[in-house]
Amino acid sequence: MSADRPGGAGGLPVDADEHEDLLQFLYQCPVGLVEVDDGGVVHRMNPAAARMLAPVRGTDDLPRLFGVLGRVCPELVGAILADPRRLGPVGADRRFLVGPSPGTGPASAPVVELQAVRVRPGRVMVVLLDVTEERRLALRNEALGARLRDLVAATLAYRQAAARVLGVSATAAAALEELLNRGPRTPSALARWLGVSGTSVTGTLDQLEGQGLVVRAPHPDDRRSTLVRLTPAGERRVAPLLELLTGGIDELAASGGGTAAVLRSATSALRTRARATDRPGADPARRNRGY
Repeated sequence: MSADRPGGAGGLPVDADEHEDLLQFLYQCPVGLVEVDDGGVVHRMNPAAARMLAPVRGTDDLPRLFGVLGRVCPELVGAILADPRRLGPVGADRRFLVGPSPGTGPASAPVVELQAVRVRPGRVMVVLLDVTEERRLALRNEALGARLRDLVAATLAYRQAAARVLGVSATAAAALEELLNRGPRTPSALARWLGVSGTSVTGTLDQLEGQGLVVRAPHPDDRRSTLVRLTPAGERRVAPLLELLTGGIDELAASGGGTAAVLRSATSALRTRARATDRPGADPARRNRGY
């Protein structure tokens, strides 16, 4: 600031160019700023604030901000008026949002976050932030999370249906899926992948080996260990049942359409195949892929 231009607040000198720059900054700032008194009368407002308030003001008189906020965000008005002598952030432990509730309006409907700071007695600065994109992404993530939970449930149902057809436990079916997908594995690696103890995986492998689905052989690189692999007969029996889990979802992902579309298609395919697999007398080796 220049020292030869007096006239600033509190006797501080003000440079006219810097003052104009500050006004332009506030005018062009993408964050909404509104200064009001304790009666809600607007003393200053930048264009961003007027733009963000336009969709919610209705027929209310914008110079009286509390008339607008009292209808769309009465909690913030209450917080501002609750303690008029306290300076600083108002309702700092809360988040005040104005916009349609999730699922009640178009995805593009604007959502504005309001913050308030009492800057001096009788004066409150209300800050408006456009959080429309943030809210849209949050809702999208919630939807993807729901679809992912559906996919997990459908995967479990499909694996259980395949286990019933094969006459094995769900854990054994998961072990067969891993062997089909990744090839020979050591018993300890299978136990880690299945999340079971070594004793438990030994019992599972005994069951599968007794049915001729897998075979255990010495590990070529570790004489203390063995490798478990599908037998040719086991692969012929298991592959038609578990192909959707081991390869079909990869094909769905490669087909494009976005994450949500892939999750939706995979869930639908798994549910369809689970119902078909569970049908009495159905031959999985002759069944269409279904996706």
